[in-house]
Amino acid sequence: MNECTAAKKSTSLETLVIQNITNINDLKAKLNHIIETGKDYEYDVSSCLKSLLLSGDQEIVLLSVQAISELAKCEDKREIYAHKEVVEPILNVLRREANSDKIDLLKQCCRALGNLCCDCDTSRKIILEYNSVPIIVNVLKQATDKGIEFEDVKIYAIKMLQNFAIGGLEFSESIVQGGIVDLLHKILLLELNKDDMNDDMVLSALLVLSVVNDNTPEFLFDEHVNKAVLDVLRNTTNVEISELCLEHLHVQGEHDSVKTLIANEGGLQLVCTRLEQLIQKRDAGDLNADDSEVVAIMRQACDLIIIVLTGDESMHILYNNGVGEVYLTMVKWLESPNYDLLTTAVLAIGNFARQDDYCIQMMEDKIYDKLLDLFEVYNGFGRKIQKESDSICPIDMATVTKIQRAVLSALRNLSVPAANKRVAAAQGRAAPILLDALPHVEDHHVAYKLLAAIRMLVDGQECVARQLASRSSALDACARWGRAGECAGAAGEAPRLLAWAVRRLRPPPPALLQVDGCIASLVNMLVAPHSVMQNEAILALTLLAIESLSKSTPPNEEPTEFDAERSFITQLIKSEIGKHISVLIETNCAKMPVEVAENLLAFLDVTCKKNEIGFDYKEAKVHESLQKFMDSRKDLSEDLQTCIAALVVTISDNGKSN
Repeated sequence: MNECTAAKKSTSLETLVIQNITNINDLKAKLNHIIETGKDYEYDVSSCLKSLLLSGDQEIVLLSVQAISELAKCEDKREIYAHKEVVEPILNVLRREANSDKIDLLKQCCRALGNLCCDCDTSRKIILEYNSVPIIVNVLKQATDKGIEFEDVKIYAIKMLQNFAIGGLEFSESIVQGGIVDLLHKILLLELNKDDMNDDMVLSALLVLSVVNDNTPEFLFDEHVNKAVLDVLRNTTNVEISELCLEHLHVQGEHDSVKTLIANEGGLQLVCTRLEQLIQKRDAGDLNADDSEVVAIMRQACDLIIIVLTGDESMHILYNNGVGEVYLTMVKWLESPNYDLLTTAVLAIGNFARQDDYCIQMMEDKIYDKLLDLFEVYNGFGRKIQKESDSICPIDMATVTKIQRAVLSALRNLSVPAANKRVAAAQGRAAPILLDALPHVEDHHVAYKLLAAIRMLVDGQECVARQLASRSSALDACARWGRAGECAGAAGEAPRLLAWAVRRLRPPPPALLQVDGCIASLVNMLVAPHSVMQNEAILALTLLAIESLSKSTPPNEEPTEFDAERSFITQLIKSEIGKHISVLIETNCAKMPVEVAENLLAFLDVTCKKNEIGFDYKEAKVHESLQKFMDSRKDLSEDLQTCIAALVVTISDNGKSN
């Protein structure tokens, strides 16, 4: 909006001049001058216009309303006219029956109210206070029913309601309660039935729906409304309209029923086809839209595809036993040179891979291999960018990271079924690729996804666990990410991977004890917020203790090879095992599952007899925590209570003379 001259006070000479005009034609000429000058008109003549709004001459009223419309374009002047003495007479005009001889007046009244409501809560609240929303909605209804000659009235009424509703929840709720949604649906259907839709009308209607979505994202429109928006998308070639349709469906797509609707109505096939056409036109230089608009609509469309695929029913519809058009398009896009399509395809595969039988079928169709190929390529790009930050690379690091995360997430999902784990392990390609990448990953989101993908391969596959345990660089990366407290995902996933590997290996390779930080990661997982992770850490530490503490170097002899016991004890003490166990017990007294308690007691029983560890437990008051635990729980068996009591005595007696 251009700067406009601030209005002068109503006591100006100009006001007196207008008030003293007696000739009706001179008055009309003056009003026309105000209209032509518009927002640059320098005088405050609000008192005059308020009076003229009450004139018995319809043309004077029309010109006065039109003058207010123009003056209200200026933000400073808008506040001057945001008064009930202006708004109420305009609303009174709109109360009357809409006849063809009043089309211009109705149009200007809607336009004036729309301009007065633009960024102005004062005007909006006057309309709300006088319960006038039904009046404007009724004008829109009459204009819709009366046909083509009222087209401009319809558009200005819709735009007025948009400017009104954009003020916030109370305003948008009032137009929804006033019945605007059904009326907009009717307007969209009328446009869809035309050979050539009125783009301005459709845009205006969609913008009001967009405001409702913005103010109440949880609001679910009736199915017929969402279907109409989808049909508009199907029938339009207008980029702005397409973007609004996609935005609407994106917000509504948070509801599972809308995901299913879009899937059943062929909405995603439409979106996929439009995306491919859009890219072809852009590459050929045949698009009139700005590149930023094209990028925005492409990403909106890609996001919609993924949103719909997160629904269980919609995902099954679109997979269609592996022959669904959308699924096959996603497989095709795995080879797309366009990064947006490629990322969408990989994310889509990850969503299709939520069902075990689909995963097995995709593994048979070599989708897993395609994803590994992609990971190798984009991991290579990432390492090149890290190594030579100023090198010329065909892709930026943000895109590399996004694609890596998507690929790793899909690989992880495809590795969930036991049959697929066996296939991946037997082929022998996946584990080396992923383990080789682990030491070089710097982005914590990628690290989280990579650690999770490796953990799925380790599950049930000793050969993969052994590959991890034999690579000091990979173990060191696990330890590093396990210490990354600010990166919750990776910091939680790293010790889980170590714990799962320990459970697969007998005996655990020395590297698990030799690499500094691996034991500390497991100890830190003892105080994880979830009992499943706590239990995994306890079981892994117990297995390591059983293997390590039974294989020590005899006293007074120099060790000839790696001393597993000494290393294990040293790392346990260094990681403050006693403090972690005390925290674990104290914070979980009431909620610790009995199974977890039994496993913890087994670990304490194995380790507390070693003086150094027992002394650490005593220093950390583990025995006192155990006593509190036993006193606070009534669901412990007699055997369990006896075990706890014995451990309390053993730990408290540590260091006492015989």
